[in-house]
Order: sequence, then C-alpha cells, then structure tokens
Amino acid sequence: MATAQCWDRIAGLVRARLEDDRRIVVVCSALAGVTDELQVLADGAGDPAVRLERILAQHEALAGELGIDAGATLDEGRKGIGRALDRLADSRQPAAVAELLAWGEWLSTRLGHACLARSLDVAWVDAREALCVLPESNPDSRRAWLSARCDGLPDAGLAERWAAGPPVLLTQGFVARAPDGRTALLGRGGSDTSAALLAARLGADCVEIWTDVPGLFSADPRIEPAARLIPELDYAEALELAASGARVVHPRCIRVASEAGISVSIRDLGDPHARGTRISETGEGEAGIKAVARIDGMLVLLLENLDTRQQVGFLAWVFEVISARGVSVDLVATSETTTTVAIDQRANLLDADGIEDMVERLGARCNVRQYPDCSCVNLVGRGARTALARMGPAAAVFDEVPLLMLSQSANDLSISMLVPAAHAERLCRALHGALIRSAAG
Repeated sequence: MATAQCWDRIAGLVRARLEDDRRIVVVCSALAGVTDELQVLADGAGDPAVRLERILAQHEALAGELGIDAGATLDEGRKGIGRALDRLADSRQPAAVAELLAWGEWLSTRLGHACLARSLDVAWVDAREALCVLPESNPDSRRAWLSARCDGLPDAGLAERWAAGPPVLLTQGFVARAPDGRTALLGRGGSDTSAALLAARLGADCVEIWTDVPGLFSADPRIEPAARLIPELDYAEALELAASGARVVHPRCIRVASEAGISVSIRDLGDPHARGTRISETGEGEAGIKAVARIDGMLVLLLENLDTRQQVGFLAWVFEVISARGVSVDLVATSETTTTVAIDQRANLLDADGIEDMVERLGARCNVRQYPDCSCVNLVGRGARTALARMGPAAAVFDEVPLLMLSQSANDLSISMLVPAAHAERLCRALHGALIRSAAG
C-alpha cells in the first residue's frame, strides 16, 4: 500500500466487486515499516523527534505520489503521536503502547480514503466502533492490550448502520476498542484478523487478503526455491499451517472465518490475476504433507526433577507458574525425570524480565535449563503421521542436529520438531525435499 500503483490496483479491485453488486469493506494495515518505527518509539530507543519525522515523511511521500493534500492528516498524526508519547512517558503501561502503535493504521487509512474518494463513493469508519475486546482475567497484562481478542458474533445492528452508508467503507486493521473505551491492538499481523472479524459480524460472503505474495506455499520460497503454491486448503489445515509459522495469514483470521463459514482468499496485489490460495470448509481434500513451516524465536525450558513420578499436581503447578505471566505453552513433553515446555516468545510478548521471573519461580521445585534461540519445524497436512515412514534421508540430519522435542498433534495434522535455530533452515530443506518435492515427482 506504499505506492500509488498499489492504490490504483486497490481501486480497480473495489470497482470490479461493485460491478458484481457487492458492498465492500476495505481493511488496511499500516504502511510497511511504520509499526516497527512506532514500536521503537514505544521502547524509548533513539531520538523520538527523528523517528516521528521519518514516519511523517513516509506518509508525505505517498501523499505526493497520490497527488492528494495530506497536510491536515499529517498535522493530526503529528499531534496524536505526540500526545501518545506524552502518555507513554507518564506511564509505561501496555495501554499507552497500544495508543501509540494504532496511529500507523490511522495515517494509512486516512490517506487511502482520500485517494479512493476521488473516484469512488467511500466513507472512512473507525474500526473501534465495530470491534470490542473481550475481557481478560488480567486486564493490565500486555496480552490484554497488545494481543487482544474480539468475538466474531453476527451484529445485525452494526450491519444495518454500515449498510446505510456508502457502498464502500474503509477502516483500520489491527485496532479495537477496549472495555473502558481506550484503544487495544489485535497483535502484530492482526489486520487480516480484523477483516475476518468484521466479515463475521457483518455477515459477509468472503474475505480477500491482498498482500505481497501469491498465497500459501509448501515452504518459505525465500529459502526453498522448489516451494509450490498451495491452491486450496480446508480450514483445519490452513489453521494448523498458520499456527505453525506460515506468516502470510494469522491463525486467528482462519479460526474466525471457520466459525463463521466464510471463505478466505489470499492473493498477490502485485499480480491480481494470479490464482492465489483459497481456504474453505472443503479444501482440496487430499491427505499428505502440504507444507513445511517453522516458528523462530522459541524458548525451550527443560525442567529437571528427579522425583516427578506419581507426584500429583506437578504439571498443574508448572502451568500455573507460566500462566501467571500471561504466557501460553505451545508444546510440552514429559519423561520420568524431566518436563520440557516450548514457548513462542514473540506471540506471548515475553521479554527478558518475564523470562527471568518465570525461571526463578520454576526453580523453586526443579532445575531449569534454558534453550532461548530455538525453532519449531512443522510438517503440516492430513495424515501427518505417515510422513514418519517417508522421512528417509531427511532423518539423517538428526545425526548432527540436536532434536530437543518431537511431537505429533492429536488431530494428526502436524508433526513438530524443536531444534536450535541455527539448524532450522537445513532441516526445513531436507524435509521439503523428502516429503514434498519427491512426492511431486
């Protein structure tokens, strides 16, 4: 969305949908890199004045390319970000961070609205009118403000209000309204989740995610040249793949769409005629491994306790300590003397202080060994267990690569392998070659 060409294509897509007698809601993320810049401001790193001018200059450049007068928008953005920084200086609470980060979407959608309004009947609407955050057990936690959850229940009143407006509405992704009326965020990559939530609440037919890649692939094409586009997936496989490290679409987006029975299409804005990936209830129905994906930034904790046999409540205590930090466990394995847990640090917004506190508390009853820089390599597809017999030469990688955990999902949709991050790319390539490239002939 950072060029005039992108907005020309967006306008063309909207016009094509209008010709099919559809009403359109356009959900936009921030311009590339803006949320990262705002996060640096939130972290207090660097010169805030320089960062702010860099953010505004990026939007001013886009406005110039679009040929629109964005003076008032940029002035309001400058003032709003300044106010958010003042509040952040007074309070380092997650709510203040959320207020600051939300300005990226406000700026991008204001420019987008000005662009589309030249040729379309379009209105800007505030996403916070439609998406309300569900209460959290710990309302002051980082998760409650920076990775909040909303329900996707149909809202006839909302649908009626928005239907009374123009046929095209444009709104922010990523943002929602907290129970107290302030701004909360849906987590990084949350704009597709916003789109799915709005689609569910409005009773929409489908969600189209227009991004910079053609769809979901059998592996990351940046590191695996033989990666293949996956044209069709059912909800379950898509959810497993999204949760396993395929960052093209957020797992919450798939979950919401599945519950509402709404199809999701992932398409390339740079090549609108390319097929893309369609996610629906049926998918293509074939069993077998569809993709190799990985999640980086995993923290693995090995809890050693020589007296866990028949020790009632030990695991419950471990999970209680971890959940007290607002952290969820991704994988767990147990043996006679050890318990291994794997945690996605990024998804859980887990910082060094949080890890230190958690390890200290766990150390009260066991010896804790940390493996902080790990990757979870995942095989995804129906009948995933059959991959074990066909891994063949790929399994030889483990002669040299430490395997910290091997886990098969209960629904037989994935097999997960935890390894040090330095070995993840090699393992992904070996598994893709043995299970997907060879199967394709």
